[in-house]
Amino acid sequence: MEVNDNTKKFYDELEGKCEPEILLEIAKKGIFLYEPLCKYDKIKNHKYVVLISILAEQYFMINNDVQYTELKNIILSNMEYTFTYETKVINLLIVNEFILNKILNEKNIKVINTFKTIYKEIFLCLYKYKFISTNVFNLFYEYNPDLYYSYEFDIFEFLYYDNKCLLLTKLNNILERKNNNKDILDMLKDIVLDYCRDLNLLIFLSNFFCKNKIQLHTRPYYRVPLFFPLNILKEYANNFFLPNNLFIKCNNKYYEDFLNFCFSDNNLNIVYSAYIRSKSNKDEKYINKYLSFKYHIYDCLEFEYELYKIKNNTCAVENVEKKNIFDNEEEISKNNISDNKIVENTNFSNSINEGIKNIISIKKEENESNDNDVIYYIKAFDNQCDKIYNFNIIKEYYYDEYNIRAVYDPYLIDINKMNTLNFVKTCLNNYDFLNNVLLDPNYIFNINLSTNFGTEILLMRLTYLISLIHNKYNSFIIEILFMCIDNSYITCDPSNRVDIEIYVFEEPTDLELIYKMLTNTPHKIFNSYCRGYY
Repeated sequence: MEVNDNTKKFYDELEGKCEPEILLEIAKKGIFLYEPLCKYDKIKNHKYVVLISILAEQYFMINNDVQYTELKNIILSNMEYTFTYETKVINLLIVNEFILNKILNEKNIKVINTFKTIYKEIFLCLYKYKFISTNVFNLFYEYNPDLYYSYEFDIFEFLYYDNKCLLLTKLNNILERKNNNKDILDMLKDIVLDYCRDLNLLIFLSNFFCKNKIQLHTRPYYRVPLFFPLNILKEYANNFFLPNNLFIKCNNKYYEDFLNFCFSDNNLNIVYSAYIRSKSNKDEKYINKYLSFKYHIYDCLEFEYELYKIKNNTCAVENVEKKNIFDNEEEISKNNISDNKIVENTNFSNSINEGIKNIISIKKEENESNDNDVIYYIKAFDNQCDKIYNFNIIKEYYYDEYNIRAVYDPYLIDINKMNTLNFVKTCLNNYDFLNNVLLDPNYIFNINLSTNFGTEILLMRLTYLISLIHNKYNSFIIEILFMCIDNSYITCDPSNRVDIEIYVFEEPTDLELIYKMLTNTPHKIFNSYCRGYY
C-alpha cells in the first residue's frame, strides 16, 4: 500500500539523514506518524514539523518563533486537510510554556479565538506553568467529569512529561462510576477513538482495558482509532470493543479485513444496504475521502458483498472473563440480513479470531513507573469536597430529570435568600472590601468563608474577574477564566465590563438576580463593570 510505503520511507529518512524538505515531501503523499516529532531531537525545532504533523494528523509542539509563525499562517490560511473525524488543527497542539507566552501577547483576533477553543487544556496549563496562582486555579477549577474534562492535558502529561498519575486516576475514576452514567463510559470511547494517535498510548490503553477486563459497545461508525496502518489496527481491534455481531464477506480480501476490523455493525449494515441499492442504481456510491487517502478504500460498492450474522459473538473468547459494561447498544437494522446466513461459533473468520485472541496474552507495560514517583502538577480533588485554602467549598450534587449533574442551590432563585449569603453580607455589601478588591484582585483570598452553594462561588468568581478587568489584567487569561464558568449567558469584554444576558419572565431568573446583586453594591465603580442586556 502506498501510504505504508511512504511511512517506511519517512522513518528511514527520519532516522537517517533527516532532511526536513524530503520528510515534508513524503508526508504530503500520505504517511502514518506513530508518535509526535517532538521526540526526535534532529527535527523537533524545524518549522516543517508543524505541517508534517498536521498532514499526518499527529500531535505537535511549538518550541520557537519560527514554528509559531508557521502555525499562525496555517490558522489564518483556512487550509483544508483530510482528517478522520472533526479534528481541527488546534486540537493537535501540545500546549507548553513557550506557546502560552506567545498566546498571551497575540493580537490577531482569529488566532486568539482559535486558541480559546481549547480553553480547558489552556486553563490547566496556565496553572501548571504558574501563569495563575493556586488560589485562582482552585477558585475556577470545576471537577465535574460529566461536563469538564480535558483529555489532551492528561494524555500529554502521561506521554510527554512523565506524569502518569493524572490519566491513571481519571481512568480509574471512570471505572468506579461506570455503572451509574452512560456519559462516563463514552469518555473511554472518546479517549480510544479520538485521542489515541500515539502508538505508546494505544499499547497502554490496550493493556489497561485487558487488565480490567473491559470491552465496550462501539460508537455508530468505527471501532478502532483510524490513525495507524491496518496491520496495527488488526492487532488491537478487539481489545477495546465487543466483537461485531455482523460479518461482511467481500471478494476483495483487503476490503473484507478492513471493514470487519474497523467498522461497527452499524457501518457494516450501511455499506451492505448501499451495496443492495447499487444493484438497481448504478450511481450509488460509498466513498470516504479519508479512507481513500490513508487506507486506499475507494468506492466500497465496486466489489461483491454478503452480510452474515454471527450467532455467538463471544465464542472466540469463551474462556476469558469479560465485563460487558454497558448493554443497551442501539438496535442494528436487520432488513438486509438473511436468516440463513448464520456464522456458527468460531468459523466466521480466522483473522477475526486471531485479533480477538490477542486479549488473552496481556503484556505488562515496559518500564511501568512506580506510583510513588509520580509528579503531581494538578491537585486531585475529591468529587464531593474541593478545599480552597480559606474557602471550604463542599458541593452538594444531584441529578436532574435529564440525568445531568447539578449543584443543589436554593439561593439562586430567591433574592432574599441570596442576600443572606456570607459573601454577599460581608463582601458585596462592604464598600471597603470592594475597594480593596479593586486595588488588588487577590485580596479576595484573604477572607475566611465557608460555603456549599454554587451561587456564592459564582459571585466570588465574578467579583475576582471584575477586579482583573479593572486592573487591565491580560485579556486572554480573563477570557479563559470566564469560559471556565461554563455559562454561555455570562460573557466579557476584557477591556471594560462583564456582560450578563437576561431573559425576562414573570419570575426573576437566576442571572437577573446575579446581575442585580453585582450592580447594587455600595461601590459605584464596581457596579459599573457589570452590564445586563435583554
